[in-house]
Amino acid sequence: MGSSEVVNLSEITLAAAELLTNPKEPKPICVVRLTTSVWSDGNGVHIKKTLRYLRKQCRGYNILDEDCSNAGVNEAVKRITNLDECEDGVYKVVTCNEFAAWETPHIIEDYDYKLIPYEIPKH
Repeated sequence: MGSSEVVNLSEITLAAAELLTNPKEPKPICVVRLTTSVWSDGNGVHIKKTLRYLRKQCRGYNILDEDCSNAGVNEAVKRITNLDECEDGVYKVVTCNEFAAWETPHIIEDYDYKLIPYEIPKH
């Protein structure tokens, strides 16, 4: 033991106490409101689906927003597997069909999205 480093036990105890008292970071969640609009005009019949982020319900990293920014909105929306079957309402966006290569099983390389009905908690 060539090192004469002194460990301050009170600092270690304070760090351990802080870890115990601070709750874990909440899991990221993306919550959206799906609305469908249908109308007609002289040019034809139109159908529009809107996914609006419910900012007060979303926490942490927003994977859908990130993918829209990086891969493009068209590519991200194509990955929502059940968008056509969902009625208007509030949904949580979750990943599904996750793919990891056998060389790196702990790294997800590709995924799709699914909309899961979500009930906004009453405070």
